[in-house]
Amino acid sequence: MSEIYTFIDLETTGLDYETEQIIEIAAVRTDLEREYGRLQVFVRLDEGRGLSEEISKLTGIMADDLTGGYEPARAAFALDEFIADTVPVAHNASFDLSFLQWWMREPESFVCTRALAKLVEPTESASLANVCARHGIDLTGHHRAMNDVLATIEVFRKLAPIAEARGIEYRNVVVDSPERPLTFVPYNAKVVEVA
Repeated sequence: MSEIYTFIDLETTGLDYETEQIIEIAAVRTDLEREYGRLQVFVRLDEGRGLSEEISKLTGIMADDLTGGYEPARAAFALDEFIADTVPVAHNASFDLSFLQWWMREPESFVCTRALAKLVEPTESASLANVCARHGIDLTGHHRAMNDVLATIEVFRKLAPIAEARGIEYRNVVVDSPERPLTFVPYNAKVVEVA
């Protein structure tokens, strides 16, 4: 049986996992040949927390969209169950895993497609938008969780075979770069510093 991956993306109220919170979770479980399910939920804002105009403009998510959302711990538990027995994949896994660390089991193995992109194309930008543009991958609706998940699947399909053909190890690898310095190192991760 082929390996099963769960591609994930989170939208959040900001970048700091210690002070901000998740507002949207999306995930697709697949072996890259067949899809086994999707999860997409809004996450209710913590009591007293607002949603900035900047985040609403970036994501298209309004505070009213979140009022009927899952309570944060319940949403993360649902994702933890959905990911179980698969390899989680995220574009900038350090970011996503930082927000999930208190709620979920730490994965033994994961893939960061941002790191994969930097390892395969070291002189190019590893942002999801730039990787998609270079490889002709549709990223309509960027910064909505499911749209980013679907694009990340295609990034993985394109770049993983290149890395494997070159003997580049990308599993459990995160990159630290001036473009995007690491603020969190996932369990079992190998940090690669790039210029």
